[in-house]
Formats: sequence, C-alpha cells, structure tokens
Amino acid sequence: MDESALFALSYGMFILSTEADGIKNACIVNTVAQVTQDPIRVSLTILKKNYTTELISKSNKFSVSVLSKKASLDTVAHFGYSSGRNKDKFEGIDYKIDGINNPIVENDCIATMSCKVVQTIDLGTHLLFIADVVEANKLSKDEPMTYSYYRDLKAGKVSNQSKTEENKELEKEEKPLYECVVCHYIYDGDIPFEDLPDDYLCPICHKPKSAFKRIN
Repeated sequence: MDESALFALSYGMFILSTEADGIKNACIVNTVAQVTQDPIRVSLTILKKNYTTELISKSNKFSVSVLSKKASLDTVAHFGYSSGRNKDKFEGIDYKIDGINNPIVENDCIATMSCKVVQTIDLGTHLLFIADVVEANKLSKDEPMTYSYYRDLKAGKVSNQSKTEENKELEKEEKPLYECVVCHYIYDGDIPFEDLPDDYLCPICHKPKSAFKRIN
C-alpha cells in the first residue's frame, strides 16, 4: 500500500482549547470536521496521550479556533510544540472565555466554535469526540490555513507576511526537514536527522527512523 496517497486528503489547522477543574490547555490539531447539519455537529480525533485529550475527557467540552492562512508560525509553535503538562500555554496569551467556560483564541484565527461532547469513541491510539456546536463566530474573511500549506510554509516553499525575522533566517539556512509518513510529525531538532541513532522513534506514533522522509 502506498501510504503517501493519504497525503491527498485535505485537512485544516486548528487551535483546540479546553478547561477542566480550573485547568486550561490548548494544542494544535488538524482533525476537526463537520459531520451533520441538523444538529450542527463536528468530529475531533486526537491522540489519547495528549494532555488536552485528558482534559476534554473530564470536561466533555472544547473550543476550536480556525487558523488563518496568514497566521504566524510562532502561533503554531506556541500551542503545538510543547505539552501543557510542562507549561501554561495561556500565560502571556490574549484569549477569551466562551459561554461554556473554555478559553478561546482569536488572534491569527478566522473563526471560533464552542462544542459540547455528545459521544466518545475509542479508536485505539486516538479518541474520536462527536460534539454539538453551541457557539460559533466568524472573525475574518481571510482564507483558512490548510495542513498542506502549513507544511510548505514551515519548509520554506511558500511565503507568509506574518513570519517573524527569526523564521525568515531559518528559511535562509535551508535546514533539511524530515516528516513521519504515518502521523506527519516533522522533525526539526538541533541534531541532523541523519545523525540520529538507528533506534530513534517518532515521538508521536513511535514509528522507526525509516518511516521518515525528507520534505524540502
């Protein structure tokens, strides 16, 4: 089977936020989709081991902020490259509280939705949440960021007016980037990928080094 065929599927880029027992957290996901119109429901698939998953399982609610195509890579990095178990992702970040007490991010986003979970399905490594959309707001007419565009943006294949000077300098270095073909995790650590030990595993899906391919 050619697993690269799955790359043809289109995904968005979202900031997923929630609150449980007074604890707020957020992460980046690309697996939110509308599933019904009446009632308006969405699906969300997320790794079981994520801290955000743990909080959603407790609270049965979450918010989704749709990232703009003009969003800064720094926004994705802030919410996506570290765990909320180790840092407060909302420290120093502008956010609002929605009607069901979720933190919700509007900066760099074109729309927001607040959702209540009505069903949870165990998919093994992931949980699938089905949720009613109880609030929704359109913030901008900008285009949404797709996962494909984000990958090209991070690899320096496209330009983005919101890039910081630091990100521009990183582009100039043309640092090789390697992507896991299974979960799409992108390795961009300080150690060159070729120099990683043979027993290196993807930190997301735990596939071996051989599952990675260069994307730039």
